[in-house]
Amino acid sequence: MSLCETIRSNGDQCRAQALPDRVGCWAHDPGSREKADAARRKGGENRSTLVRATRRMPRDMKDLSRRILEAFDQVATGERAPDRAHAMARLAAVYVQLHQAGEVDARIEALEQAANGGNGTLAGLVSTYRRPS
Repeated sequence: MSLCETIRSNGDQCRAQALPDRVGCWAHDPGSREKADAARRKGGENRSTLVRATRRMPRDMKDLSRRILEAFDQVATGERAPDRAHAMARLAAVYVQLHQAGEVDARIEALEQAANGGNGTLAGLVSTYRRPS
């Protein structure tokens, strides 16, 4: 099999294998342009910060995010009054803050448990800390 004959923007030849009976690879062959463009778009979408963050979100946060985005679209089309969407956004912000506070509390508790052999206080960790000499 031969290499793709396309010269890239940096002046180097593409190093991918050419498609059978073609001079270009899947990304550079004119007959594959639509598939290549769709693959690039999908790849870019899946690497976005929003997509990565959404994968890690708890289910209730995903639902909340979806509803806020729907409200945003409804304000844009005139289906929802902006003041109602603003109220929704404020409530969502408070919910997110409560959720984050709960996560912080749970992390602190886990650290305290781990540091003190399960007794649940930070006092033991502080009293056993020794400064490096």
